[in-house]
Amino acid sequence: MKTADKILLKALEMFNERGVEYVGLRELAGLLDMRVSNITYYFPTKDDLVYQLSVELNQLNSKVLVADEHITITTFIEMLRTVFYNHLKFRCLLLSFVHLMEQNKKISTRYNQTQKDRNATLRANIRFIISSGFLKIEDDKEVDYLVSAIALVVRFWISEAQISFRHLSPDEQINHYLSLIARMLLPYTTAQYKAELQACLNQLDEVANPNI
Repeated sequence: MKTADKILLKALEMFNERGVEYVGLRELAGLLDMRVSNITYYFPTKDDLVYQLSVELNQLNSKVLVADEHITITTFIEMLRTVFYNHLKFRCLLLSFVHLMEQNKKISTRYNQTQKDRNATLRANIRFIISSGFLKIEDDKEVDYLVSAIALVVRFWISEAQISFRHLSPDEQINHYLSLIARMLLPYTTAQYKAELQACLNQLDEVANPNI
């Protein structure tokens, strides 16, 4: 394993375990049995190290969140499931989201463009689902509402789960929030495809804890 990758892997492990704010380069160097200068050769500051982790998460999600003219409600939900698992892998970034946006200029600058791109992809996929007859939405404002609501859940689900659903397994947490998104779509689902979405909801509820 390359030294830079080794540093990133250990940093992600420790940030996930203790929080981004609570692990410094000196402590990280000790855990890696190397000098701080070995880390700063690849990542001059801690902000640079955290930024690179955010780039890796962004790249993973960019492979998944794509506009697909053949998308269905079911494949849309499964697309988001993969994103949620990516979030779990890099959960420290989402749990420290506000801190990073305030303290790491490179992350905050990149995030603004990333969020525009993500919303555009969400909007495109919802429109594809509408054009395929799965959903019936005639008002553009309703499409914008769904994009905003879904994006909100996707961005902050893991923080809310950490507060409210720590007793649940990761799979149970993910299915709970995917179920919320599916239920946002339910009122717009056409009669022809309502059974498909209901079947998707039933599968989600089988894993999600019924007592939450």
